[in-house]
Parts: sequence; structure tokens; C-alpha cells
Amino acid sequence: MSTSSETTSGDDSPADEDSSEATSDTETRRTDDGDYTDRILEGATFIFSGSMVGKVVGLAIQLALGRGFGKALYGLYTTGMTVLRLGQSVATLGLQNGVIRFGAPAYERDNPAQVKGTFLAVGGLGLVSGTAIGAGLFVASPWLAGNVFTIPAGMDPALVERTIAVFGLGLPFYVLTYLASRMARAVGTMQVDTLLDSILQPALFLGMLGGVLLIGKNFTLALYAFLLSTILAAGTGIYAIYRLFPPLFSHLSPEVDVRALLRFSLPIVGVTLATMGVTYTDRLMLAILETPGAVGTYQPAAILALQLNFILFAVTAAFSPIISDLYESGQFEDLSSLYADTVRWIILLTLPAAIVLIVFAPQIVSIWGAEYRDGASALRILAAAQFVVAGVGSVGQMLQMSDHQDYVFGVNASMAVLNVVLNWLLIQWYGVNGAALATGITTALGDTAEVVGLYSFLSIHPFRWTLWKPFAAAGLATLLTAPLYTAVAGPAQWALGIPALVLAYGAALYGLGLHPKDASILDGLWQQLVSPERE
Repeated sequence: MSTSSETTSGDDSPADEDSSEATSDTETRRTDDGDYTDRILEGATFIFSGSMVGKVVGLAIQLALGRGFGKALYGLYTTGMTVLRLGQSVATLGLQNGVIRFGAPAYERDNPAQVKGTFLAVGGLGLVSGTAIGAGLFVASPWLAGNVFTIPAGMDPALVERTIAVFGLGLPFYVLTYLASRMARAVGTMQVDTLLDSILQPALFLGMLGGVLLIGKNFTLALYAFLLSTILAAGTGIYAIYRLFPPLFSHLSPEVDVRALLRFSLPIVGVTLATMGVTYTDRLMLAILETPGAVGTYQPAAILALQLNFILFAVTAAFSPIISDLYESGQFEDLSSLYADTVRWIILLTLPAAIVLIVFAPQIVSIWGAEYRDGASALRILAAAQFVVAGVGSVGQMLQMSDHQDYVFGVNASMAVLNVVLNWLLIQWYGVNGAALATGITTALGDTAEVVGLYSFLSIHPFRWTLWKPFAAAGLATLLTAPLYTAVAGPAQWALGIPALVLAYGAALYGLGLHPKDASILDGLWQQLVSPERE
């Protein structure tokens, strides 16, 4: 599908004024493209930095829980978090995308009444839904503990019940914090978005968890610390949005088309739930078919593999509002170009991390303790699958922001069903590794289907011939560092091997030559570093 307004055909030459106008349009479009690139890089850079803080805090929580309470209780906590996140997927009603879809354009058009109406509707609907589902989990916790999840010998059933109940109580606050972060994104404040989405609640919980571990490693007390952290984060989120958008609690009359908001958002509930189903079915099925200990073995592998998406997350967060702008204005050529650029950047930065996780899997999962080493094979499988996710970029957002959320729902729902079936079969055959295989297969298939759908609908795909360079660089780096990996043993194997592999990748990539746009960006960053502007 051709969407460009500029075409040239053989020797047909337009009139002078048409030529001048076309040239002006071209220059304007290039300028806009550069502006959009700057916006993506600026937003993604901050979100990347903030996400790194969030990832470090999150990893610290996982390590503290895993090492402090052991595999069984760590697996029980993971099961509770899985139930919470699945509940969140429903309770948000897809409004995390709806608030951007309707709030961001209204904010850009300087229409505070519509922004206020959108924010109040999103917050109110999310709170009601989160409270209802959280109350349902609280009431159903005895039944879930006694009839759904496997409780190993020696574990108190009341502890399982209490875990589900506490996470149910925290659900409405968890939902409010998440939606508040998306409100901040809608008004273009990525700093607050990142703080609320990735840092605040985990940081609060980590501080409280440290105190719990110091005074006696009481797991129930750790659960209540988590609940308190969600309440504090939600209150802070509401206050932050008020400071960013003071008309929120003013006498200004809100304007909102709730039906249009829900018509756009509700199909995304299925998309989100199906996506979360693909992401968390493995742990839920392990908790049902195996034991909390198996969940505990699997969780480090799943957590580490998901870290490969942090570049994708940062870029998508900055790119999402731009997708909507370009799609609504019909600038499909610019949209295609920027999408390809973002995928290239994601692959360049994610590929070496994926190789490190695959090559050094046993050493990395052992950070949780020697008892978690059995999860190394699962980490390798999941890392390969998550690289596929990163390698297709923001394809889901491209489809949703271009009004093809129904297709995304269909793909994700199909993959969620397939994931349940494969997990049910493969866990019984291969245990923890079966869960990894089932999740890896459905993840890769789902993203492939979305790329095919995007090309079918908009004739857009992110792949360019220059993508061979990072893969060639990765292959060369692996070959060059293989002798070092086999020559040393113990901690030196990864302490020397990981830096050597990353440096070899960077050197090989530089030797093969960077894309001109990437070289220009790096040159600009270098100039800012060596010659910072002074007042």
C-alpha cells in the first residue's frame, strides 16, 4: 500500500512551483522525522535509565526473596504475584492504552477539559474494577488454596490462603498506580511514568523487605509489607498526576466520551490478558501441576529472560504516542522508517545480552543460590524466545495504535490457549524445562503472526538488509571468546568471559560499519560528552 504523496514517474517533470512545493514538503518531512527520532531517543534514554533503576530494584527483591526464604516460599510469593498480575490485566479494562489514545491528543491540542474527563474516567473505572476483582480474590482465597494450587508436605495451607488474600487486597492500589503512570505518559512526562511504573512501589517494598529479613525472615510480614507499598505508591501516583495536571481536581467541567473510551479499551483487555496469559501461564501451571519449589526454580530464569525486553520497553514507551500521531496524520512512510529504526536499535543493544544469558546461564542463575542451578536450561530457552520478542520491536503497539487491536487480541488469545495446552502437556513430561519450551514456542509464534498482520494491514515491516551486521558481529564475538570460555573455570569464567564477549561484539560491529543514522547519533553523543555546552 503506497501512502507517500511524493511520486516521480519517468521523464514527467512537474511545474516549477510544484517542484518547489514537493521539495519543501520533503524537507519538512525530514525535519519532522528528525524531530520524532529525537523525541524517541530522548524519551527512551530516560525510560531506559529509569528502567535500569527499576530492574536493579526488582532484581534485588527477587534475590532477597529467593535467598532469604528459599525456593518453596519464593515460589509461593511468585504464585501470588502471578495471580495479582493476571487480575491487573482484567481490572485495568485496557484503559492503560485508552488513556494514551484519547488523553495524549487532547493534551497536544490544549484541551484540558477532555484530558480531565479522560483521566477521571480512567481512574474511576480502574478503581472500581480493581476493587471488585481484588475482593473476589480475597473471598475466593480459601478455595484457591485448597482446590487449585498444589501444597507440598510441610507447608501450612493457611499460608497459601493468606498469600492470595493479601495480593487480592493490594490489587486496586496496584491498578491505580499503573494507570497513573500511563496518565503521566499521556502528558509526555516520561520521568513520572517511569517512576510510577518501574521504581516507586518496588523501591518501597525493597526497603520494607530488608527490614523484615533483618528482624527474623517472617514471610507473612513480608506479604503485609508488599500490601503497604502498593497503598503508598497509589497515593503518590494520584498526587503526582495532580501536580502534572492541576485541572484534574479543579472546577473545570470534564469532557469525555466514555463509550468511545471503552469501545477502544475493552478489546485491549483481551489482548492484555492473553499476553499476560502467555507470560504467566508457565508459573501458574507449575504451581498447579508441580509445587511452589518448581515455581521457585523457574522464576529466576523467567525474570532474567524478561530483562531482554527492557530496551524494547523503553523504546515502545517513547514511540507509542508518535505511532498514534503519525497514523492519524497519514504519514505511513515516516511511520515505517521510524519503526525500522527502533527495531535496529533494539536488536543492536539486546543481542549481546541474549548471548550472555544463553552462554553463561548456569553461572547467572546460581546468583540466587546453588539450589536454583537446575533452571539454567529453562533460562536458555526463554532467552532465545524473548530475543524474538525484542527483535520485532513495538509490533503490538503498531497494531493497536493503528486501530487493529482486534487482530492483536485474536493472535494473543490463540497463543494463550496454545500456551495452556502446551504447558499442560510439557510440564508433565519435562517439568520446569517443559514450561520454558511451551512459553518459548507460543511467544515466538505470536510475534511472528503480529509481524505478518502488520505487513498485511499497512504494508509495513521493520526488517532492512543492514540487520545482518549485528548478527554477524555476534557470531564473530562468540567465536573469538570461545577459547577463553573453555580455558578458564570457576568465577573467572564469567568474570572474564562476559566483558570479553561484549567488547568483542562492539569491536566487530564497529568494524562492519554502523548505519549512517546510528553513526550520526553516536557522533552527537560523543561530541556532547567531550565538549559539553557551558553557560
